[in-house]
Amino acid sequence: MRSANLKRMQIISIVWGIIMFLLVAGVTAMGFVYKNETKHYKEFEALVAKKSHEYLLNNNLEKVSIDKLKEEHIIETTLINQKECTGYVKNEENEAKAFVKCGMYKTQGYEE
Repeated sequence: MRSANLKRMQIISIVWGIIMFLLVAGVTAMGFVYKNETKHYKEFEALVAKKSHEYLLNNNLEKVSIDKLKEEHIIETTLINQKECTGYVKNEENEAKAFVKCGMYKTQGYEE
């Protein structure tokens, strides 16, 4: 009798172990996919912030739109992964921080 219960507990433990492994593997895979999909947007944010920093300082501005930066030929495109991006750059503590919205992607802290 005890042997049957012990064997049953071992089987249940193995099944739960497999379920836990699959859950962790699935969440990890989703994380890698998300990181890969957002990589281009993060690179665009960094580029826009870098190129607009001097423009913000020279014009004594706190905020400038990405469309204005494109008009001034500071950035060349607002198209990432076939999606039109909008947004702005803010001067925060003497550092330019870009906030963009491209399709479903939106920088954390982006204000409409």
